[in-house]
Amino acid sequence: MARKKKERIVLEDIELKPQVIGYTYKKKSNLGRVIFIFIIFLLAVIYINDISVFINNLIGKSSAPSINENASNNNKIPNNSGNNIENKIIYNVFSNTLSIEENGLTLNNFNFTNNLLTFDILNNSGSSIDFSNKKYFIETYTEDKTLLERYKLDIKIMENNSKKNESFNLKNNFYYLVLEEKQIEDYPIVNLKYDDHGYANLTCKKDYETIVYKFSNDELLEIKHTIEESDKTISDYYVRYSNYQNKAVSYNNLDGITTSFNGSLNGYTAIFALDLQKVNLENINEIYYYGYKTISKVVSFEMQTYGFVCN
Repeated sequence: MARKKKERIVLEDIELKPQVIGYTYKKKSNLGRVIFIFIIFLLAVIYINDISVFINNLIGKSSAPSINENASNNNKIPNNSGNNIENKIIYNVFSNTLSIEENGLTLNNFNFTNNLLTFDILNNSGSSIDFSNKKYFIETYTEDKTLLERYKLDIKIMENNSKKNESFNLKNNFYYLVLEEKQIEDYPIVNLKYDDHGYANLTCKKDYETIVYKFSNDELLEIKHTIEESDKTISDYYVRYSNYQNKAVSYNNLDGITTSFNGSLNGYTAIFALDLQKVNLENINEIYYYGYKTISKVVSFEMQTYGFVCN
């Protein structure tokens, strides 16, 4: 009887293999996207004026002066070199012996009586000095250095060894006197109300004078100056009567200026209308008449330092 053969069981040496029984999905972080959107929003807020000006230029629409000004300020690059040092205000205690030196000029012989401030401006530099493009102001302050009043000095050209007398009617007593130079960038912005045709007026009044400045896109186009007096008891009434009458005749012969003068026993009215695109201001001597395309904040700020109320 044959022997039954036994079967051999062979175990394979195979590693256990992991089996996938399902998948899970991990949600990606949105932090980068949130930061990107925040940066875009922040830039849009900072440069909103530039964006507005750009869009208005594309569609042919004029932007408000305040938007243009802010857009320009955004484009200014700050100077961190340390060379641009801000002018320090020098507070001079007022006295009759006060003397102020400034760029070759000397201010002295000060006197303040009955609210009238008078002084002399001397040029002893040895040569003529042109201050036509300079903006100098006389400012008065209280003892705690609070600004009281500000008046513009119109020095222009001063020859060597020449002298100029200045006088200002002040409203307040003061302790400190300051001579300060300003830049147009220092002037406050004026927000004019433009009509449907794109024009706006700035009206400045003082005593018997009314001056209307007409602007378009924040640029000066026209001036209408009206002088109207009826009180003959006011000092120098007849002097002004004669002066304005002569000016009306003289200026009416110039291009770009239309004048009229009506005088009677009851007073007089003089009107000077200027089209600044046509008139040559070098032919006349009027500190209240600004050049073609002068921006509104220059007119408003400086006219108020002449004692006018502007709105």
